[in-house]
Amino acid sequence: MRIAIIFHKDPFAPPTGIDLVRLRAISFGFLEHGLRTEIIAPILRPTTLDGKVPVYGLDRLGNSAPYDIVKTCYHDSIRLVPSGTGNIVSRIVRVVDHNLPRRDERFRANLLECQELILRKAHTVIFNNEENRSRWLRMYGGSVQTALVPTGCPSAIPPPGKCPYGTDKKILLFLGSVASPRMLIMLNELARSMTEIAEIHLVGLNKSLMYGDGTDSELDPLIVTHGAKPEIETWDYIYHADLGLALATGPHSFDNDISKIYSYLRGGLPTLSEEPILNNELVVSLGYGDVFAYGDMEALVSRCKAILKNPPLKRRDQVMRFMVKEHSWDERVGRYINLFKKIVANK
Repeated sequence: MRIAIIFHKDPFAPPTGIDLVRLRAISFGFLEHGLRTEIIAPILRPTTLDGKVPVYGLDRLGNSAPYDIVKTCYHDSIRLVPSGTGNIVSRIVRVVDHNLPRRDERFRANLLECQELILRKAHTVIFNNEENRSRWLRMYGGSVQTALVPTGCPSAIPPPGKCPYGTDKKILLFLGSVASPRMLIMLNELARSMTEIAEIHLVGLNKSLMYGDGTDSELDPLIVTHGAKPEIETWDYIYHADLGLALATGPHSFDNDISKIYSYLRGGLPTLSEEPILNNELVVSLGYGDVFAYGDMEALVSRCKAILKNPPLKRRDQVMRFMVKEHSWDERVGRYINLFKKIVANK
Protein backbone atom coordinates (compact mmCIF):
# COMPACT_ATOMS: atom_id res chain seq x y z
CA MET A 1 0.00 0.00 0.00
CA ARG A 2 1.33 3.42 -0.96
CA ILE A 3 0.60 6.36 1.37
CA ALA A 4 1.12 10.12 0.88
CA ILE A 5 0.98 12.31 3.99
CA ILE A 6 0.29 15.94 3.10
CA PHE A 7 1.83 18.41 5.53
CA HIS A 8 1.32 22.12 4.89
CA LYS A 9 4.18 23.37 7.11
CA ASP A 10 7.91 22.72 7.33
CA PRO A 11 8.28 19.02 8.25
CA PHE A 12 11.93 19.54 9.22
CA ALA A 13 11.26 22.03 12.01
CA PRO A 14 12.24 20.75 15.49
CA PRO A 15 9.43 18.52 16.84
CA THR A 16 8.43 20.87 19.65
CA GLY A 17 4.68 20.75 19.01
CA ILE A 18 2.19 17.92 18.70
CA ASP A 19 1.86 18.51 14.94
CA LEU A 20 5.47 17.54 14.24
CA VAL A 21 5.56 14.88 16.95
CA ARG A 22 2.50 13.26 15.44
CA LEU A 23 3.87 13.52 11.88
CA ARG A 24 6.98 11.57 12.86
CA ALA A 25 5.16 9.02 14.98
CA ILE A 26 2.53 8.19 12.38
CA SER A 27 4.79 8.21 9.31
CA PHE A 28 7.51 6.14 11.01
CA GLY A 29 4.83 3.73 12.20
CA PHE A 30 3.47 3.28 8.69
CA LEU A 31 6.97 2.45 7.42
CA GLU A 32 7.53 -0.08 10.20
CA HIS A 33 4.33 -1.85 9.12
CA GLY A 34 5.49 -2.08 5.53
CA LEU A 35 3.45 0.76 4.02
CA ARG A 36 5.28 2.72 1.31
CA THR A 37 5.01 6.12 2.95
CA GLU A 38 6.00 9.54 1.62
CA ILE A 39 5.52 13.02 3.03
CA ILE A 40 4.43 15.72 0.58
CA ALA A 41 5.20 19.27 1.74
CA PRO A 42 6.10 22.74 0.40
CA ILE A 43 9.84 22.02 0.02
CA LEU A 44 12.21 22.73 -2.87
CA ARG A 45 14.05 19.43 -3.34
CA PRO A 46 13.46 15.81 -2.28
CA THR A 47 15.09 14.57 0.93
CA THR A 48 14.20 12.39 3.93
CA LEU A 49 12.81 13.11 7.40
CA ASP A 50 15.26 11.88 10.05
CA GLY A 51 16.75 9.61 7.41
CA LYS A 52 13.59 7.49 7.37
CA VAL A 53 10.63 8.88 5.42
CA PRO A 54 11.05 10.29 1.90
CA VAL A 55 9.86 13.90 1.63
CA TYR A 56 8.88 15.43 -1.73
CA GLY A 57 7.64 18.77 -2.99
CA LEU A 58 4.05 19.46 -3.97
CA ASP A 59 4.59 18.55 -7.63
CA ARG A 60 4.95 14.93 -6.54
CA LEU A 61 1.16 14.58 -6.41
CA GLY A 62 0.79 15.39 -10.09
CA ASN A 63 3.85 13.57 -11.42
CA SER A 64 3.94 10.30 -9.49
CA ALA A 65 2.04 7.04 -9.77
CA PRO A 66 -1.27 7.08 -7.89
CA TYR A 67 -1.28 6.68 -4.13
CA ASP A 68 -3.68 4.28 -2.45
CA ILE A 69 -4.28 6.79 0.34
CA VAL A 70 -3.61 10.54 0.51
CA LYS A 71 -3.75 11.65 4.15
CA THR A 72 -4.00 15.32 5.10
CA CYS A 73 -3.00 16.37 8.62
CA TYR A 74 -4.78 19.64 9.44
CA HIS A 75 -7.36 21.97 7.91
CA ASP A 76 -4.97 23.78 5.57
CA SER A 77 -3.35 20.62 4.20
CA ILE A 78 -6.40 20.01 2.00
CA ARG A 79 -5.52 23.12 -0.06
CA LEU A 80 -2.39 21.34 -1.30
CA VAL A 81 -4.27 18.36 -2.75
CA PRO A 82 -5.46 18.61 -6.37
CA SER A 83 -9.00 17.47 -7.09
CA GLY A 84 -9.28 13.83 -8.12
CA THR A 85 -6.21 12.75 -6.12
CA GLY A 86 -7.00 9.22 -4.95
CA ASN A 87 -8.62 8.27 -1.67
CA ILE A 88 -8.23 11.35 0.55
CA VAL A 89 -8.35 10.87 4.31
CA SER A 90 -8.46 14.24 6.08
CA ARG A 91 -7.85 14.80 9.77
CA ILE A 92 -9.41 17.73 11.65
CA VAL A 93 -8.49 18.73 15.20
CA ARG A 94 -11.59 20.86 15.92
CA VAL A 95 -14.60 21.62 13.75
CA VAL A 96 -15.26 25.34 13.39
CA ASP A 97 -18.72 26.79 12.80
CA HIS A 98 -19.84 30.38 12.19
CA ASN A 99 -19.64 31.27 15.90
CA LEU A 100 -17.39 28.85 17.79
CA PRO A 101 -14.74 28.64 19.00
CA ARG A 102 -14.46 32.36 19.72
CA ARG A 103 -10.67 32.29 19.80
CA ASP A 104 -10.60 31.31 16.10
CA GLU A 105 -12.37 34.47 14.96
CA ARG A 106 -9.53 35.81 12.83
CA PHE A 107 -9.04 32.40 11.21
CA ARG A 108 -12.70 31.45 10.88
CA ALA A 109 -13.25 32.20 7.19
CA ASN A 110 -10.21 30.18 6.13
CA LEU A 111 -11.09 27.23 8.39
CA LEU A 112 -14.66 27.12 7.09
CA GLU A 113 -13.38 27.17 3.50
CA CYS A 114 -11.06 24.27 4.30
CA GLN A 115 -13.93 22.29 5.78
CA GLU A 116 -15.94 22.81 2.60
CA LEU A 117 -12.98 21.59 0.54
CA ILE A 118 -12.68 18.52 2.76
CA LEU A 119 -16.39 17.86 2.32
CA ARG A 120 -15.98 17.92 -1.47
CA LYS A 121 -12.67 16.07 -1.76
CA ALA A 122 -12.30 13.62 1.10
CA HIS A 123 -13.36 9.98 1.25
CA THR A 124 -13.05 9.91 5.07
CA VAL A 125 -12.66 12.55 7.79
CA ILE A 126 -10.72 11.63 10.96
CA PHE A 127 -11.39 13.22 14.34
CA ASN A 128 -9.65 13.01 17.70
CA ASN A 129 -12.93 12.63 19.57
CA GLU A 130 -16.65 12.02 19.29
CA GLU A 131 -17.54 15.65 20.10
CA ASN A 132 -15.93 16.95 16.93
CA ARG A 133 -17.29 14.11 14.81
CA SER A 134 -20.79 14.98 16.07
CA ARG A 135 -20.25 18.65 15.21
CA TRP A 136 -19.19 17.68 11.70
CA LEU A 137 -22.23 15.45 11.19
CA ARG A 138 -24.59 18.18 12.42
CA MET A 139 -23.03 20.71 10.04
CA TYR A 140 -22.44 18.59 6.94
CA GLY A 141 -24.41 15.37 7.28
CA GLY A 142 -23.10 11.88 6.62
CA SER A 143 -22.13 12.00 2.95
CA VAL A 144 -18.45 11.60 3.92
CA GLN A 145 -17.33 8.65 6.03
CA THR A 146 -15.97 9.55 9.48
CA ALA A 147 -13.67 7.77 11.97
CA LEU A 148 -11.90 8.39 15.29
CA VAL A 149 -8.12 8.28 15.83
CA PRO A 150 -7.15 10.16 19.03
CA THR A 151 -3.77 11.66 19.82
CA GLY A 152 -1.26 9.21 21.29
CA CYS A 153 2.00 8.88 23.19
CA PRO A 154 5.25 6.99 22.58
CA SER A 155 5.70 3.38 23.62
CA ALA A 156 9.37 3.97 24.48
CA ILE A 157 10.67 7.06 26.28
CA PRO A 158 14.20 7.89 27.45
CA PRO A 159 15.29 7.10 31.01
CA PRO A 160 15.35 9.96 33.52
CA GLY A 161 18.26 12.36 33.21
CA LYS A 162 19.41 15.49 35.01
CA CYS A 163 16.80 17.64 36.75
CA PRO A 164 16.31 20.81 34.65
CA TYR A 165 14.71 23.01 37.32
CA GLY A 166 17.28 24.20 39.89
CA THR A 167 14.92 24.98 42.77
CA ASP A 168 13.90 23.40 46.06
CA LYS A 169 10.26 24.34 45.53
CA LYS A 170 7.65 21.97 44.15
CA ILE A 171 7.32 22.09 40.36
CA LEU A 172 4.03 22.74 38.57
CA LEU A 173 4.64 21.96 34.90
CA PHE A 174 2.67 23.51 32.06
CA LEU A 175 3.72 21.73 28.90
CA GLY A 176 2.86 23.13 25.47
CA SER A 177 1.36 26.38 24.25
CA VAL A 178 -0.53 28.94 26.31
CA ALA A 179 -3.25 28.97 23.68
CA SER A 180 -5.83 31.44 24.97
CA PRO A 181 -5.86 34.60 27.12
CA ARG A 182 -7.82 32.89 29.90
CA MET A 183 -5.08 30.27 30.26
CA LEU A 184 -2.52 33.01 30.76
CA ILE A 185 -4.65 34.84 33.33
CA MET A 186 -5.16 31.65 35.34
CA LEU A 187 -1.48 30.69 35.23
CA ASN A 188 -0.49 34.15 36.43
CA GLU A 189 -2.93 34.03 39.33
CA LEU A 190 -1.88 30.49 40.25
CA ALA A 191 1.80 31.48 40.24
CA ARG A 192 1.10 34.31 42.68
CA SER A 193 -1.04 32.06 44.90
CA MET A 194 1.56 29.26 45.08
CA THR A 195 4.74 31.31 45.31
CA GLU A 196 5.62 30.18 48.84
CA ILE A 197 5.63 26.46 48.02
CA ALA A 198 5.81 25.94 44.27
CA GLU A 199 6.95 27.36 40.94
CA ILE A 200 5.17 27.13 37.61
CA HIS A 201 7.46 26.17 34.75
CA LEU A 202 6.33 26.65 31.15
CA VAL A 203 7.89 24.34 28.57
CA GLY A 204 6.32 25.77 25.44
CA LEU A 205 5.32 29.11 23.99
CA ASN A 206 2.99 31.88 25.06
CA LYS A 207 0.61 32.15 22.10
CA SER A 208 -2.17 33.95 23.95
CA LEU A 209 -1.67 37.12 21.90
CA MET A 210 -2.48 35.15 18.74
CA TYR A 211 -5.98 34.44 20.05
CA GLY A 212 -6.76 37.47 22.19
CA ASP A 213 -7.03 41.25 21.86
CA GLY A 214 -3.62 41.92 23.38
CA THR A 215 -4.85 43.26 26.71
CA ASP A 216 -3.69 40.18 28.65
CA SER A 217 -0.65 38.69 26.97
CA GLU A 218 2.25 38.83 29.43
CA LEU A 219 3.23 36.00 31.73
CA ASP A 220 3.95 36.90 35.34
CA PRO A 221 7.72 36.95 36.02
CA LEU A 222 7.09 34.32 38.72
CA ILE A 223 6.51 31.80 35.91
CA VAL A 224 9.77 30.27 34.73
CA THR A 225 9.76 29.92 30.95
CA HIS A 226 11.99 27.41 29.17
CA GLY A 227 10.67 27.90 25.65
CA ALA A 228 9.61 25.19 23.25
CA LYS A 229 11.70 22.00 23.46
CA PRO A 230 11.98 19.02 21.11
CA GLU A 231 9.91 16.15 22.46
CA ILE A 232 12.97 14.08 23.42
CA GLU A 233 14.00 16.86 25.84
CA THR A 234 10.58 17.28 27.45
CA TRP A 235 10.68 13.97 29.31
CA ASP A 236 13.14 15.22 31.95
CA TYR A 237 10.82 18.17 32.61
CA ILE A 238 8.00 15.65 33.11
CA TYR A 239 10.04 13.20 35.21
CA HIS A 240 11.29 15.86 37.61
CA ALA A 241 8.02 17.81 38.02
CA ASP A 242 5.55 17.25 40.83
CA LEU A 243 2.29 18.06 39.04
CA GLY A 244 1.19 18.55 35.43
CA LEU A 245 -1.30 21.35 34.69
CA ALA A 246 -3.95 21.23 31.96
CA LEU A 247 -6.14 24.31 31.49
CA ALA A 248 -9.08 24.69 29.13
CA THR A 249 -8.87 27.03 26.15
CA GLY A 250 -12.51 27.96 26.70
CA PRO A 251 -15.86 26.64 27.93
CA HIS A 252 -16.67 24.22 25.09
CA SER A 253 -15.59 20.58 25.24
CA PHE A 254 -15.02 20.19 21.48
CA ASP A 255 -12.28 22.83 21.72
CA ASN A 256 -10.49 21.08 24.59
CA ASP A 257 -8.80 17.90 23.42
CA ILE A 258 -5.55 18.49 25.30
CA SER A 259 -2.63 16.35 24.08
CA LYS A 260 -0.32 17.24 27.00
CA ILE A 261 -2.35 14.97 29.29
CA TYR A 262 -1.15 11.94 27.31
CA SER A 263 2.46 13.05 27.86
CA TYR A 264 2.00 13.73 31.57
CA LEU A 265 0.45 10.32 32.21
CA ARG A 266 2.91 8.48 29.95
CA GLY A 267 5.75 10.02 31.96
CA GLY A 268 4.14 9.17 35.30
CA LEU A 269 3.27 12.75 36.28
CA PRO A 270 0.12 13.33 38.38
CA THR A 271 -2.21 15.69 36.53
CA LEU A 272 -4.61 18.44 37.53
CA SER A 273 -7.04 19.24 34.74
CA GLU A 274 -9.87 21.71 34.22
CA GLU A 275 -13.38 21.00 33.05
CA PRO A 276 -14.46 20.63 30.23
CA ILE A 277 -11.25 19.06 28.91
CA LEU A 278 -12.14 15.86 27.08
CA ASN A 279 -9.11 13.90 28.29
CA ASN A 280 -10.21 14.30 31.91
CA GLU A 281 -11.74 10.83 31.73
CA LEU A 282 -8.21 9.43 31.65
CA VAL A 283 -7.12 11.35 34.75
CA VAL A 284 -10.21 10.30 36.69
CA SER A 285 -10.35 6.66 35.58
CA LEU A 286 -6.67 6.14 36.37
CA GLY A 287 -6.99 7.89 39.74
CA TYR A 288 -3.88 9.86 38.93
CA GLY A 289 -4.69 13.45 39.74
CA ASP A 290 -7.85 15.51 39.87
CA VAL A 291 -10.26 17.69 37.91
CA PHE A 292 -11.56 21.11 38.95
CA ALA A 293 -14.54 23.14 37.76
CA TYR A 294 -14.14 25.55 34.86
CA GLY A 295 -12.71 28.87 35.97
CA ASP A 296 -12.67 27.97 39.68
CA MET A 297 -9.39 29.51 40.82
CA GLU A 298 -9.98 28.62 44.45
CA ALA A 299 -10.36 24.95 43.52
CA LEU A 300 -7.31 25.09 41.25
CA VAL A 301 -5.14 26.38 44.09
CA SER A 302 -6.54 24.06 46.76
CA ARG A 303 -6.27 20.93 44.61
CA CYS A 304 -2.73 21.81 43.57
CA LYS A 305 -1.83 21.95 47.24
CA ALA A 306 -3.68 18.72 48.01
CA ILE A 307 -1.94 16.72 45.26
CA LEU A 308 1.46 18.14 46.14
CA LYS A 309 0.89 17.13 49.76
CA ASN A 310 -0.35 13.62 48.93
CA PRO A 311 0.66 12.57 45.38
CA PRO A 312 -0.76 9.26 44.05
CA LEU A 313 2.69 7.90 43.15
CA LYS A 314 1.93 4.31 44.14
CA ARG A 315 -0.05 4.09 40.88
CA ARG A 316 2.75 5.52 38.75
CA ASP A 317 4.02 2.32 37.09
CA GLN A 318 0.50 1.06 36.48
CA VAL A 319 -0.48 4.34 34.83
CA MET A 320 2.57 4.36 32.58
CA ARG A 321 1.95 0.76 31.47
CA PHE A 322 -1.70 1.52 30.76
CA MET A 323 -0.77 4.48 28.54
CA VAL A 324 1.56 2.30 26.47
CA LYS A 325 -1.01 -0.46 26.07
CA GLU A 326 -4.06 1.65 25.29
CA HIS A 327 -2.84 4.99 23.96
CA SER A 328 0.50 4.50 22.22
CA TRP A 329 1.26 5.76 18.74
CA ASP A 330 1.56 2.08 17.76
CA GLU A 331 -2.12 1.61 18.64
CA ARG A 332 -3.07 4.70 16.63
CA VAL A 333 -1.08 3.52 13.62
CA GLY A 334 -2.93 0.23 13.78
CA ARG A 335 -6.26 2.08 13.64
CA TYR A 336 -5.16 3.96 10.54
CA ILE A 337 -3.92 0.84 8.79
CA ASN A 338 -7.18 -1.02 9.44
CA LEU A 339 -9.11 1.96 8.07
CA PHE A 340 -6.89 2.23 4.98
CA LYS A 341 -7.28 -1.47 4.22
CA LYS A 342 -11.08 -1.15 4.34
CA ILE A 343 -11.05 1.90 2.07
CA VAL A 344 -8.84 0.24 -0.53
CA ALA A 345 -10.74 -3.07 -0.37
CA ASN A 346 -14.06 -1.33 -1.00
CA LYS A 347 -12.87 0.58 -4.05
